[in-house]
Amino acid sequence: MAYSLKAPSSVRAKLRLSNPWTQNFISGVILFLTVGIYLAVIGLGAGGGKPSSAHVSTIVYTSIYAVFSVTGFFGGSVMNTIGPKLTMTFGAMTFPLFIGGLWYYDASGNSWFAILGGIVGGMSAGLLWTVSGFIQFAYAEENDKGVYIAWQLFLLTIGSTVGAAVVFGITFYDTSLSGVPTSVYITFIVIMASATLVSIVGIIPSQNVVREDGTRLAVFTASDFRTEFKGCVHLLRDWRIVALIIPMAATEMSSALIPTLSAYSFNLRTRSLNSVLFWAVQIPATFLFSIILDNSKFRRRTRGVIALTVSLIIVLASWALTIAVQVKHGLKRGAPSPAWDWTDGEPFVEFVFVILLTGTAYAIDQMMVMWVIASFSNEPRLLARYGGFFKGMLSAGLCVAFGLEAGGVSYLTQTITQATLMVVSFPIMFILVSKCVMDTNYLHEATVIPPAHISGGKEVREGETQDT
Repeated sequence: MAYSLKAPSSVRAKLRLSNPWTQNFISGVILFLTVGIYLAVIGLGAGGGKPSSAHVSTIVYTSIYAVFSVTGFFGGSVMNTIGPKLTMTFGAMTFPLFIGGLWYYDASGNSWFAILGGIVGGMSAGLLWTVSGFIQFAYAEENDKGVYIAWQLFLLTIGSTVGAAVVFGITFYDTSLSGVPTSVYITFIVIMASATLVSIVGIIPSQNVVREDGTRLAVFTASDFRTEFKGCVHLLRDWRIVALIIPMAATEMSSALIPTLSAYSFNLRTRSLNSVLFWAVQIPATFLFSIILDNSKFRRRTRGVIALTVSLIIVLASWALTIAVQVKHGLKRGAPSPAWDWTDGEPFVEFVFVILLTGTAYAIDQMMVMWVIASFSNEPRLLARYGGFFKGMLSAGLCVAFGLEAGGVSYLTQTITQATLMVVSFPIMFILVSKCVMDTNYLHEATVIPPAHISGGKEVREGETQDT
């Protein structure tokens, strides 16, 4: 089957909501409007505020990810109980509260609202990410899993890039160390609020999703929360999932450190430009990497090994350069900020390469971990739990990263810690790809086909499915 990044032909002709590709696209749009803008704020460092705001904003982020790590773990339970539409809607609703809290702190100096926004935001983010992970894992056919992941990350990254570009445009002439103006916070709140409407209109029940050949996704009925709770706990008995905890936790930790270094080292307009570059480089990176993950010229396991090798090389290069720049320029906590501008030549150029490499590594490492976990099964209810667990562990890693920053740990120690965790992740994933990724065909597996006219009228129940 020829590889293509285009939408299915019938989708191009008629964008029906029940098409799996369309549902994945809508999920990506919601990420664009919520997480994309949220990450643009993180990318500015100090929550978009003055450098002196960094400590409080770090506490807010730590609160978000501490709560997120719990709600993410049980997000699959919630989604399997009330369905993807309500779960996604609840998940999107509170993102504006988070931005409002940062705005209030930057204007008043009172931190309570910002911390409250972080706690509530962490609860809802776990639900939103669970649904997005479920859709990209369960709705895609085997030879499209990489591109489904890429589309969601692509749209999310577009949101982050647009958000960062808005700030960059507003602060183009600002060479101070001040925070972003009020207009930025208002713009972000309006954008985030629109995601709730998109979710209500666009996300449909899983049992109504129909593939291109007319078959339905799966026999998918709501479960009770007690059953789902047990199912999530049962994940910890799967050695493959336990082995992936370190790779899942390490995959996004750099999104805490790199913006912090940028906020410390540069004036407002340059740190805004750095944020644009960090997210913009991920747009081509996600799709180029998906070509490796879904390339039908190679066997599935071979694709995994090639993709892991490419990812490892980029990760090693990015962290080596990050350490080298810190050591060369003496970037240390407590020392006066060099307040570099983009006109400062060598320091800026060196940091641009740090931004481009770490941005690329951030995108493709996350895709790699998602691809590996998605290869373990095609059973929709189980994949919902996988999606929630993945985001829960990712959030635990970010909680540690922001916790290190809040605790005043040196930048270099943070860098070495994160680099070590990411490098250790790769032998684990190489073992999982070599032992657990099977060269199977999605349409031949009982896990995902279950309409009556294909399964002979027999419903494929959980526990009777065959994992890949």
